[in-house]
Amino acid sequence: MSDYQWREKVRNVQQSTKEESQVPERAKSLGFGCFTLGMILMSLFLAFFAYGLFTQGQWMFGTVSIVLVIGIGFMVFKLIKAEKLP
Repeated sequence: MSDYQWREKVRNVQQSTKEESQVPERAKSLGFGCFTLGMILMSLFLAFFAYGLFTQGQWMFGTVSIVLVIGIGFMVFKLIKAEKLP
């Protein structure tokens, strides 16, 4: 026997993904916060990785890691300072 309430819930979720006005603001900010936190953690990992490479004498790969850290940092900074989308 079909569960019609479940089907209606799934239909509502599908509809909310098509219309951005139905996505709650809390969910948007939580998703953005998780993304930002992940990028910051990735940046810290790459900085630690670059330090290890520099101490082992791998200057080229250490420099590439530092460039990636700077790029990720710049991207996170721009995302945080960006205006809110409607």
